[in-house]
Amino acid sequence: MKMIDLSRFAPPGTQIKEEARRLGLGLAAATCIAVLIYGVSLRSAYDFLFDRVGGDRVLRSDAMMLPFDILLGQSLSLFYIVALCSLFAAVSHHLSYYMGSKSIYLMRRLPQRWELMRRDFTLPLIGALISLLTAFLLKLLFLAVYYIVTPPQCLPTW
Repeated sequence: MKMIDLSRFAPPGTQIKEEARRLGLGLAAATCIAVLIYGVSLRSAYDFLFDRVGGDRVLRSDAMMLPFDILLGQSLSLFYIVALCSLFAAVSHHLSYYMGSKSIYLMRRLPQRWELMRRDFTLPLIGALISLLTAFLLKLLFLAVYYIVTPPQCLPTW
């Protein structure tokens, strides 16, 4: 499989592997924290559905699971922070043209009018989209776990 040359989408001298590594670490940390927060809130809400009778757990007759949005809470907020930080990388990319050899003057004279914008925004936008897509997929996974774990009679009515 042929690899895409990402250096065409970044300012000269950008360490693309380092940026990808930082994005991966941010997404991994956001995923771990989201799973931990959601797991704890789901577990406590699930335990609240039952009473202890002797050594057994018995489903309460009036038990109702908290709505999914309340259980989800702010567990995915770190993904939005990663996406925002990824967009701040676009500002960093643009400012890099003003440092060192001041290549901003060369970039503005290139015959391809959108070359500067493409090199500034492509990789940060891809990083932000990956972060938001990961948050969306994780939300779908959390929703599936919510419906699998919750007893049908305890599901809230919408």
